[in-house]
Amino acid sequence: MSFLKSLPKWETSLALVIIAEILIFGAINPRFLDPIRLLSSTSDFVAAGILALPLAMIMLSGGIDISFGSIVSLAAITTGVAYLLSGSMVVGIVAGILIGIVAGFINGSLIVNTGAAPMVITLGTQFLFAGLALGVSGLGGVSAFEGISNLPEWFNEIGIGKLIPYIPNMLLIFVLIAVSFWVLISKTSFGRQVRLLGMNPSAARYAGLNITKINLIMYSIMGATAGLVGILLTSYFGSSRPDVGVTLLMPALTLVVVGGVSMFGGEGSVLGVVLATFVIGYLQQGLRFAGMTEHQVTVIVGTVLVVTAALRWWAVRGSESYRNRKAQRRELRAKSALAAS
Repeated sequence: MSFLKSLPKWETSLALVIIAEILIFGAINPRFLDPIRLLSSTSDFVAAGILALPLAMIMLSGGIDISFGSIVSLAAITTGVAYLLSGSMVVGIVAGILIGIVAGFINGSLIVNTGAAPMVITLGTQFLFAGLALGVSGLGGVSAFEGISNLPEWFNEIGIGKLIPYIPNMLLIFVLIAVSFWVLISKTSFGRQVRLLGMNPSAARYAGLNITKINLIMYSIMGATAGLVGILLTSYFGSSRPDVGVTLLMPALTLVVVGGVSMFGGEGSVLGVVLATFVIGYLQQGLRFAGMTEHQVTVIVGTVLVVTAALRWWAVRGSESYRNRKAQRRELRAKSALAAS
């Protein structure tokens, strides 16, 4: 409880929701309380959490990226095709990461050079990268929605194995990446510049921040992370597919919003996104354990997103109103004290 008290209010609420979910779904189905099952199930949803971390950074700056799902697909199929052509999975992994970085850099370059809204640019590149993924699949001699399988066993172990007993590699990778982004956003000058850019773009320009450089770095990091997720999902499913990232856009956006990152920039934390990953992940798992269909799970998760966004808006507005009233009362007391003297 002392840990919860040390957290900001929104993050504390998310932590309490995780505890409540485990207790409620455990009461419905006792199998849900199995610690090993709880840990193992994280492999099914942490990929979206990994993508949500760089997306949160971009949204902190006031930007957006909706092309990362297509970058995941492009990186995944590039990994498989490079492996087929070279015979080396290491070459495939390097190719997957590089294509992700290049795709992210293209997004950043188009945004800073055209001056167009990030949503417009990344909407266009979403289709561009998805088309490229289908084109690359042809280089491997597979049809549009046919995967490349028979990958090396050591590579498949990355996604499904456990380097540490009981802790899936996917969860371990998610934690390591989350810590890296926490350091980047909270403990470096680059992170402070990103937040300032989101809070007040005009002030950021007057302060002499290199906005072009910031955007290029952010979107390149987003691309590199999407490339990594493409490789991880290829390992997890044991198949390289050009459509593996199609369903990842809305889950990652959901985690960022539920995690408390403002759509207008400047507000949010990595911890909130991490906690939101487990809130939504365990919610989906718990609803399945309760016997609900995938359609029902989708409806409930969508409802949670709408309610959370509304609560977050009211919480921020209420907090600002409280601070304003407090400042007004303090000013009135100061004036009264001066008048009395």
